[in-house]
This record gives sequence, structure tokens and C-alpha cells, in this order.
Amino acid sequence: MKKLIIAAIICTGTWAQAQEDQSATSSTLQFGREATSAAPRGVLPFIGLGGGYTGYDNSEIQDVEGTPASVKLLGSWYLESPWVFDVGYGVNNQQFTHSTAMDTASTDGALEIAARYRTANRWQMGVVGNQFFSQGPNYASSQGDAQFVGLQGLKEFDMSQAWLGRVGLRAQSLTSNMGDLVMMYMVDLQIGWNPNAYRTSVRSTAAEESLEDDLVADTETARPVAAAEPSPILNDVALSSLIAGNSSINFSSSQVALSGSDQQRVQKLAKALDENSNLYERVEIRGYADATGTDAINERISQRRADTVASALERYGMDSSKITAVGRGSEGAVGGKNSSDRRAELVFIGVKDEEALRKALSSVE
Repeated sequence: MKKLIIAAIICTGTWAQAQEDQSATSSTLQFGREATSAAPRGVLPFIGLGGGYTGYDNSEIQDVEGTPASVKLLGSWYLESPWVFDVGYGVNNQQFTHSTAMDTASTDGALEIAARYRTANRWQMGVVGNQFFSQGPNYASSQGDAQFVGLQGLKEFDMSQAWLGRVGLRAQSLTSNMGDLVMMYMVDLQIGWNPNAYRTSVRSTAAEESLEDDLVADTETARPVAAAEPSPILNDVALSSLIAGNSSINFSSSQVALSGSDQQRVQKLAKALDENSNLYERVEIRGYADATGTDAINERISQRRADTVASALERYGMDSSKITAVGRGSEGAVGGKNSSDRRAELVFIGVKDEEALRKALSSVE
């Protein structure tokens, strides 16, 4: 028995040493996810919830009056241009409050199509249409399906790094009504997932780093190695140093939206910077506020101003990985409601050729 125990210990030790030797000569890849500030692009999935009121334009006719509610799965297509298109399918339910000749409730499939313009401060406004299958008679429609068309307004916001929210209103009218105008008013809540908010990172780890270090050291002593060329010094340059005059983007008091002229200017900047992305490492947008509010309010509004400019640059074609938005609060404010304190500045980090970058931006006023 004693011999068997000794033999088992020896075998176990031999196997463990073999495993250690094997791991010392192998490398692994570690995968992870890094959060980014990428704006929505491409097709994003959304769940849409809605509820509201349906009624005739003539208040004396109340057959279709009731409370509609809907649940839909939407595919939302964010274009490079400031347009968003939705296509979705789900279920619509209508509870009728004064019906005498029809059912007290109606439930069936619902198709939705929408097209909206997306502004720099993330409002979406456009048209929306619904087709409620096999519910035409319940809405006093002249055909089997009920078709509603109208206007929709939504406010987009970030719920987290990757989750988006949209909340707003719609007003629609029945297109196939038999007489009086049938109207539907609803509150919309939509929750979606932005897969561009994360990117996969890969890191290679070698378990034999110490062995490689020894081999490199032996090689260096065996033969001369040419001296490494010094890396070029990369500078941080503000946009005001590259363009003559006041190059800041200014905002009205308590506002975060871009003016029409600044929208055009940011569009030109985005085009020039995207075409010359090899001249800098990244662009940092620094937002500022005047000193009239509290520190917390100033931090928040300065960050939103920086985010507004960053979103506009992305929308007009810049690579989101080269953009960083930072709120500086009322840092450096001269006091009072000074318009120069309510601004956003662009600073180029890691400029490789300042003169070439200045020439590239010469067409931007």
C-alpha cells in the first residue's frame, strides 16, 4: 500500500509539472467589452407601448369613443442623415365606453410605419401610420381594416449606456371613415437597445513573458541594435488657435440646442475633420455654462452642450471613436449672464501636423 501511495504522488507531481510547462509556452486571448459614446446607427430594436383616447370629431356621436392601448415590436432605422424610420407589428386593444351596436372591446393585430426628423437636441418629429387588422367596423370604417394616419413627436434620451428611451405624443385620424372624423390621441413610450454602445476588445496575454525577455536580452547582447527613432511630440491644439476669430459655439441662456448657423458650421467641421482624421488622434468637445446657476446645474447643462455638439459631429459623418464630450461647468466664467461663458469649444488631442490641420480647416468660418 505504501508503494502505491508513493507511486501516485510521483505520477501526480509529474502531471502537474507537465501542465505547468505547457501553460508556460502557450498564449491566450482575453475578450471584453468597452463602453463607447456612439450615437444610434443602423437598425435598432424597440418595444413600443401606447395608450390614449379615441372619439368622433362630433361629440354627439359616441359609438367609437374609448381607450386604445397597444404593444408593438419596432425596428427603428437610424440613417446617417437626421432621419429615423420605424416599421413594427404588435397588438392593439380598444375598450369602448359608449358602444351600443358594437362590441365593448376589440383586439387584433396592428401594423405601424413612421418617418421622423431627428434634431440636434434629440427631438424626433414626423408622420406615423397604423393599420388595425379586422377592426374596421369597430372604428366606423368603410372597410374591414381601420387605417389611421397622423403626426408624432418623440423625445429621445439615454436610459443607460446601451438602453434608449423615447417618449412623446401622436394625433391620428381615420382615413376610411364613413362620415364624421374619427380621431385617436395616444401617449407613446418606446424602449430600445443600442448595440453600438459597446465594442469588443481583445487582449493577448502570453504566459512565457519572462522566457521571451531572457531571449530578447540574449539577442541584444549578441548583435547591435539600431537606436529607436524618437516618437514625434503630439500637441493638443484648440480650434481657436487654428481658425481666426471666435471659434466657440455659443448657446442661449439655459439652452443646449444649436442655432441654424452653428448647425451649418458643425456640418462643415465634421466633413473637414473626417477627411483629415490622420492629422489628430481625437477631438474633445468641452462644454461650459455661465455662473448664474448652482454647480450641479452648471455641470449638467455644460455636459449636455458638449453632448449636443458631439452628436451633431457624429450625425454629419465623423467617427464616434474620435469624439469625446466633457462638461466643464462654469470653469473660467467671468460672472453674470455673459454669453461667452455659455459655449462649447473643440480641442484637438494629439495633433500630428498642426500646419496641415490649420490648412484643412481654413474653409470653415
